[in-house]
Amino acid sequence: MGSDNQTRLQSPPHPVPHSLVVARWWWAAIALAALGFAASFFYNSTQRPAAEAPGLWAAGIALIGIGLLVGFAVVQLWRGKLAGRLSLTWCGLIIGLPLLTRGFRLGIFAALVLVGVALLWTPASIRFFAPQAKAARDLRKAERAARRQQGSAK
Repeated sequence: MGSDNQTRLQSPPHPVPHSLVVARWWWAAIALAALGFAASFFYNSTQRPAAEAPGLWAAGIALIGIGLLVGFAVVQLWRGKLAGRLSLTWCGLIIGLPLLTRGFRLGIFAALVLVGVALLWTPASIRFFAPQAKAARDLRKAERAARRQQGSAK
């Protein structure tokens, strides 16, 4: 039973839906944009007064972290892993929702990120990941039952 769950967790059974293909490219573009903005922050730190440089460096480092995190999750999504979808969903919500409150200019970026989240949760994407989600649920249920069994045996 465990090996069947592992197989279902690792290999998607049917073709990738179009919305998920678009989501892959969408999120890859977001990761590259974050890295590009980081590079521009670093460049601008050399062109601005020294008092402004630390803030630009901090923003650049934060954007590198976001870009690498999103890039790693995109690789997971490209491999058909449920963890990639969940990671990108959380990143999108954590980044996108606060940006909505920061005015029109940042609201555009927030909308782009939240569109990426919506692409991950279309009905076709949900159906694509359903076997993995069920296998993960069954695996967690079996682990809890085994822990209970061990606890009651003591």
